[in-house]
Amino acid sequence: MPEHFINLNCANCGAKLEVYDDMDRFACGFCGTELLVHRRGGTVALKQVTEAIKQVQIGTDRTAAELALVRLGKEAKKLKSEESEVKSSQTVETWVLGCVLVMFGAIAIGVLNSAGVAGLLAPGVPVCVAAHVLYKRRTKRVATLGEVRRRLEEVKQEIARNRTVVSAVNG
Repeated sequence: MPEHFINLNCANCGAKLEVYDDMDRFACGFCGTELLVHRRGGTVALKQVTEAIKQVQIGTDRTAAELALVRLGKEAKKLKSEESEVKSSQTVETWVLGCVLVMFGAIAIGVLNSAGVAGLLAPGVPVCVAAHVLYKRRTKRVATLGEVRRRLEEVKQEIARNRTVVSAVNG
């Protein structure tokens, strides 16, 4: 029984190819390009596999971008909440630090009036230690706030990039 084939040209290099009935996929013997054989009714056509892979890649990129948008949205919400918490605790710590410094000033004035400079050291040391601890905590919070804001900006940029991918695929 003779084998049936048709002559077609490679979609990449144009070389003449013999496409047999049992072929669905093969590589061009001249340039090595992988080709898919598409049969519909009485027509046969060749299509480079790269086109099919490209379509799969576009779908994969879109899915990845959509999943990333969900994850990044949650992360942005968490960072905004964290930013609010840091700001709120900064306000409280600033207020407490101010109160401690006012108390230190009041104690210092009272002690100076009654006991002189030497009497200032006794009540002043604990107040100074408390003020120092609060100041260090506030400094750490300021650094944390900067880090939270930096990461939030990065997340917003990632969201914008992923929205671009999704809209390009949909567009």
